[in-house]
Amino acid sequence: MPVSTTNKALPAKEPKKRSFREFAIRNRYIWLSFLIPFVLMVTAFALMSVSPFGDKQILVTDLWHQYFPFLADFQYKLQHGESFFWTWSVGGGVNYFSLMSYYLASPVNFLSVFIPADWLREFLMFSVALKIALGGAFTAYFFKSVYKRNDVSLIMFACCFSFCAYFMGYYWNTIWMDTVCITPLVALGTVKLLTENRFRLFTVSLALALIMNYYIGLFVCIFVLMIFIGYSIVYWSGMKNFFVNLLKTGIFSLIAIGLTTFFLLPAFMALKNTHASGSTFPSTFAINIGGSNDLLGVLRALKSITGSFANFTCAANKAADALPNISCSAFAMFFGFLSLTSPKIRLREKIVSMGLIFFMFLSCIIRQLDYIWHGFHFTNMIPYRFSFLISFILIVMAFRAFTTINSISVVGALIATAMSIAVILMMVGDPGTEKMFTDHPDWQIPNLIAIAALTVFIAVVVILYTKRVIPKTVMIIALMVVTIAQSGVTAYLGVNRTTVTGTYEYPRGGENMVNIVNTMNEREADTPELWRAETATTQTLNDGALNHYHGLSMFNSMANENMTRFFENFGMMGWKSGNRYTYAESSPVTNLFMNLKYIIARSGKVNNTYDLASVSASGSVGLFQNTHYIPMGFMTNSALGNWQENDNEDQFNPFEKQNEFFKYATGIQDDVYTRLEVVSQGHTEAEKFTVIKKEYGLYDFSCVDTTTTPHVKWNYEAPKDGLYMMYADIQDGDDVTVMVNDVAQSAKYGMARSYVACIGYFSKGDKISVYADLKTGSSGKARVYVDMLNKDVFESGYAKLSESVMTTTKCTSSSMEGTINVKENGLFYTSIPYEKGWTATVDGQKVDITPVGNSLLAFPLEAGEHEIKLKYYPNGFWAGFAVSMICACLFAGACVLVYVLRKKIMPEPVYESQLDGMDEK
Repeated sequence: MPVSTTNKALPAKEPKKRSFREFAIRNRYIWLSFLIPFVLMVTAFALMSVSPFGDKQILVTDLWHQYFPFLADFQYKLQHGESFFWTWSVGGGVNYFSLMSYYLASPVNFLSVFIPADWLREFLMFSVALKIALGGAFTAYFFKSVYKRNDVSLIMFACCFSFCAYFMGYYWNTIWMDTVCITPLVALGTVKLLTENRFRLFTVSLALALIMNYYIGLFVCIFVLMIFIGYSIVYWSGMKNFFVNLLKTGIFSLIAIGLTTFFLLPAFMALKNTHASGSTFPSTFAINIGGSNDLLGVLRALKSITGSFANFTCAANKAADALPNISCSAFAMFFGFLSLTSPKIRLREKIVSMGLIFFMFLSCIIRQLDYIWHGFHFTNMIPYRFSFLISFILIVMAFRAFTTINSISVVGALIATAMSIAVILMMVGDPGTEKMFTDHPDWQIPNLIAIAALTVFIAVVVILYTKRVIPKTVMIIALMVVTIAQSGVTAYLGVNRTTVTGTYEYPRGGENMVNIVNTMNEREADTPELWRAETATTQTLNDGALNHYHGLSMFNSMANENMTRFFENFGMMGWKSGNRYTYAESSPVTNLFMNLKYIIARSGKVNNTYDLASVSASGSVGLFQNTHYIPMGFMTNSALGNWQENDNEDQFNPFEKQNEFFKYATGIQDDVYTRLEVVSQGHTEAEKFTVIKKEYGLYDFSCVDTTTTPHVKWNYEAPKDGLYMMYADIQDGDDVTVMVNDVAQSAKYGMARSYVACIGYFSKGDKISVYADLKTGSSGKARVYVDMLNKDVFESGYAKLSESVMTTTKCTSSSMEGTINVKENGLFYTSIPYEKGWTATVDGQKVDITPVGNSLLAFPLEAGEHEIKLKYYPNGFWAGFAVSMICACLFAGACVLVYVLRKKIMPEPVYESQLDGMDEK
């Protein structure tokens, strides 16, 4: 529509209603900025045979172990109307609000309620493509709104962000992608707030960024501050305006944060219980990349990171000292440098843009800055998680250059070409670059050739245009083709390197596993109490969430460190820094106190034939019931409250810790385990490999000949018929074999995280051997224990603990009620993981909870008939909810006030020029 220069007033008339067709046409480049990346990403998945286009799936690493199982559990909760406060599916029970805040708050996940469970993998794949495409669409909308451009160039820059190395390297980390893709909207909201005093988009987008993933949301908050500082420098208009802008940015940032406190305050409280909360600020100067902790090391790191701008064909390396993922196409790199030569862009803007990138480079290098960026914490793998912001800044610089392309000279284009070639040359022979190609060294040279060829092509096209040899339309078409082509190649290579897995046997056991879980549910259909089940061996570390049963194992960044410590002490697998604790077939003592009723064996058999009775089978999967099961909530001796955990797993014997726990709980002073002494050894010959006993079960070993690949073997003799357990912590010997009379059992025991393993029921006189192959030249320590269950002691303790058991009358996903007849004063014990938020009432009166080992919910209870109620609300929820309501009222009030003021105070006549320009606006 042509723009009129007259300002003749027109008579007032009804505002024109715009049809959806007009809206779609007006925003056609935004739609294409979404559609093209979506099609390219789905095509890349299809080429890799990802279901429904084949028999593969995108589930790898944490997406395999955590995100998909949690999504499956989330879908189950949505479809069955369960509480979001707590879940029994994993970890014995965990704060689900905190788990959601990190893993599941994506709005897209709520759509899974409409999807059949069998199609959840495909839903996840398409949701990944959706988020990548939305990142491009929001980037296009940012440029359209800020720079008033509405042409085909939006598509090119949208692709640059959609297919940046961060997205392509970390798309499997689906929990981060929502906040990453909404970052352009937060940036747009910040610009609108500073330039037009419009606060709604800023407040809503920042709140969403935090809710969808508070961790990546923290980076976005820092980015808002960086935009504010950059804007203040480039468009400096005096101290008064600076403080006015600072005040309004601060106020609406606080309102945005306040809107999220109902969700994030409980998450913050839960974070205090995690291992990450123990991190400390580095006291001395150190760097992540570059080798030496000095200026030369920093310069080497700067060279390596700058070179990674040209690493577009090779996705992320997850090693802690890898380079950040910042590349975002040859097109963006070239035009980013071209912006530095544009006479239409202020010098101040160029300095600020490069200054921001330089600061973020330093944040990747210097550990103190890295620590602050990541929420005062060092990451566990996947470094520089804020690096997508570097890509976004470069893309903005590139777009600024494109908007001023008519003013670019041949010299400027040549300078940009030289700078781009210099970056490519920085990759040649660089140790950081070589590390990025560790798993695909054959890609390194093709990557260099491809990026060089693309850069030269782009440079030639731009130079030809600056000399007006070709028209602008031809230049744009050429750049469009090369950018979309590179995006498609990058998408395919990103999926190829991230890899895919097979859909077969995920979940392991397939239909047979489903049948077994259904069988359990049918058997317990009329059981009101909370009963638990576990698998004899794990598949995902979150099998309860994946297969929909109440389990013990959990891998969760929000894991309660106290529970991890308890698992380590009680002879189960725990790893505090790994945020996980896991169950594998263990002893009857473990099963008793963890209220395990069923064990699922995918192999169809268990080692514990003493008190695990087979009750069902489907194909190769067997279901076994614990004949010594006690329902949740039973009385123990008060002395159990004295049981303490040891924080150093190298300083205790888990059998002794269970002996102590059993004695405290039952009052029986006999050990429930009898330890076995080594009767002989069968290690590698002594002239090559030495093993020295330090104390019972503790050994030092070393290779005399460092070329030797040694093994260790300890032999024991069964003193009587009985059930035997083994614990092994052998350096460089994670896979342990148990032999009976020199015949190896069919399955090995994974002892990377050591645990008390049930190894079988043996006869008196049987030779029991613990064997492990070590790495070549190994030296280190080993802790190896073999113990026998004292059945008489165990049976006596079981009978005593079974005397006073709660009869559950009601159990929900976040509460429990029941009655109990207590015969004598003692401690009411549950295996519910304790954290603040749980409340207990006895006969209507609130009682103080005194957790066992600071981990398991328990409280003193006197003799007599009692009614017990346990209820959970996330710690901080109600306070956060109140703050969110106040901020919601403030935000709504501000919106209403602005609306009223515009209606009453700012009635303006409608001019032809305003109507003509409306579409562009």
